[in-house]
Amino acid sequence: MDPSAPQLARRPALGAFIPPIVVPPLDAPHHFTIIFLHGRGYNAKESLEPLLSTHVTDRATFQKSLPHTRFVFPTAPLMRASKYRRSVIHQWYDGTGDWEPEARGDMRPSVEHIHDLIRAEAELVDGDAGRVVLAGFSQGAAMALTCMLLWEGKPLGAAIGLCGFVPVYDSLMELLKDDAAEEASDDGYIVFEAEDDLDMAGAESSRTPLQRAVAELRQEAELPELPSPSRCSFRETPVFLGHGRRDRNVEPRHGQEAAALLTEMGIGVAFATYDGLGHEHSPEMLGQVLLFLSQRLSPSWMTTDTSKT
Repeated sequence: MDPSAPQLARRPALGAFIPPIVVPPLDAPHHFTIIFLHGRGYNAKESLEPLLSTHVTDRATFQKSLPHTRFVFPTAPLMRASKYRRSVIHQWYDGTGDWEPEARGDMRPSVEHIHDLIRAEAELVDGDAGRVVLAGFSQGAAMALTCMLLWEGKPLGAAIGLCGFVPVYDSLMELLKDDAAEEASDDGYIVFEAEDDLDMAGAESSRTPLQRAVAELRQEAELPELPSPSRCSFRETPVFLGHGRRDRNVEPRHGQEAAALLTEMGIGVAFATYDGLGHEHSPEMLGQVLLFLSQRLSPSWMTTDTSKT
């Protein structure tokens, strides 16, 4: 028998989601949950330890600074990556590469899976989605922000994107800027259209630029159209974006564009960059994540003096 056969048999099927790794709170009671999405080519196990064990102060790690927090680390499905000659890797969707942040496809399964995780975690904290934080790194940050924008439930507690971007930024920003409705053709002639076309045009014109942008993102993710325009509850979810100034995988401008887009959408965004930092998180960055969370969630859930980070 081929000695590699048992190993191949244990590998998840392409496109399949395995159960997430769950790290329970260090102390009771369980106050809130952070769902953290890893970057392309990695998995939950590889991203867990570097995040939780990073010392944000001389006295405490990131995990110990959030003793009442449950951490959930899902793993992206295995896919054939078009960018990498159809190599099989873990990725949340088949994009063109972290340095060329345009979506391609296969995004819907990941969005639906993460939304299911949000619902399940909210149920553990009295059904309160405001006690669930969605975070991610690199492509995981892109997926976290996408899932936040497509979430139609009650607002999440916060969203965190580290060294990330927003997919199809250009298209979304163009829709947000385009708030002028066309009332007639430039030549002054009246144009008669089919009744179905008029109905579609009327439905489109009733949407705000923000709702049209959300609809565009839903279409990119291949999600079904909503029966009514999005409520855009994500505007009540604060966002933290952190980026290394020496990041060569996802250039800092992509983080800046993400911050500008989310701000244009009416979201409160905190954006920070870090001198000398590449495509990675750091104690300083995670310290500012803690400070951000302490300002927006209950400070009693945290033990670290974040003013010293």
